Amino acid sequence: MTPDQNLLIIKWQFAATILMGLDYLISDSFRDKANAYVKSYFQGMQKRVDADVVQAFSEFKGKLFHVFISLAQIAIGVGVFLLSRYIDENSIWLLIGALLIAGFFIVAGFNFAFTTIFDLLTKLGIAAPFRLLTTFLVGSPKGPIAAIGFICLLTSFYLRYSYNGI
Repeated sequence: MTPDQNLLIIKWQFAATILMGLDYLISDSFRDKANAYVKSYFQGMQKRVDADVVQAFSEFKGKLFHVFISLAQIAIGVGVFLLSRYIDENSIWLLIGALLIAGFFIVAGFNFAFTTIFDLLTKLGIAAPFRLLTTFLVGSPKGPIAAIGFICLLTSFYLRYSYNGI
């Protein structure tokens, strides 16, 4: 490991020590107030994430009819492609036209369906880790400040093992 990597790990471990050690260094009343403040912040964050997830699902529901239409387009394109197998070899222009129409229907259908589904999965893929993190922080028995310290400690372990290549 380079000295910069060691320094980064030490910084994460120092932050973890401070945050997890606050139980011993500050009074109970101040710790309760600080934990309540941090907990309310993360609960607000949870509400915003939940609202984003609900909005993503409502947007997807609004586009669901279009997804079914795009699936129908794909089915029509595959049907035209399968029917093009029965076109006479002498009608090359008809065969090319049928294949172009089939390709257009398939590409257009996949484009809209994947765009809509990928948009939903992207929003859920971003929201889910934040929701998991805030649930852990809010539900921690020692309080969210100690939980943040624990996450700092886990981050330092991850950095140590990733830098060492173990």
